[in-house]
Amino acid sequence: MSAAHDTSERILDAAASLFAVHGYAGTTTRAIAEAAGVNEVTLFRRFENKVGILKALGLKIQQQQAGFAVAAAPESESVRDTLLRLARMEIEATMAGGALAIRLAFDAKSVPEVAELLGEGIPNNAAGLAGYIAEHQATGELRDDIDANVMAEAFFGLTSSYVMYRIVMGVAPMPADVSTDDGIAQLFDLFWSGAAPKKERG
Repeated sequence: MSAAHDTSERILDAAASLFAVHGYAGTTTRAIAEAAGVNEVTLFRRFENKVGILKALGLKIQQQQAGFAVAAAPESESVRDTLLRLARMEIEATMAGGALAIRLAFDAKSVPEVAELLGEGIPNNAAGLAGYIAEHQATGELRDDIDANVMAEAFFGLTSSYVMYRIVMGVAPMPADVSTDDGIAQLFDLFWSGAAPKKERG
């Protein structure tokens, strides 16, 4: 990893932490630079301004969202394994950055820059997964009597409900005798029981 890349990552990490606590509007580039251990000139050279930082954060978040990451799914991986892996990835990433996601969702109501970022990212994430689902409905690997967009919505309902219960409502991660990984797999099985073609549902 180059020094320049490391500096950019420190700036983005600092911005994410500050946005989560103070919101986008309540965070200054000076505060971000101080938290990252750089001067503002370095920050401006890397990202130009605070909007540039927000957009870079958005791209970083997208890399861990199912609808964007699915394009890189190995052809040798089964549809079930791909969707389970994406569910785990999206849940783990959102749990790690949940405070930021929640704060940005609130900020979107009053901050145009944040509203624009979320307004582009959320529909594109859903569309990316729906496209993957439609492709595999056509090959018989997923049931085709459910609209691909509805099936994608069910997938995101699974991942978002898992996160919401644990971050917003403060529910314990899992029953004591169920590991987090097993819990996610069991929740995914509920989704798969409705998404799989009839031959796999028994």
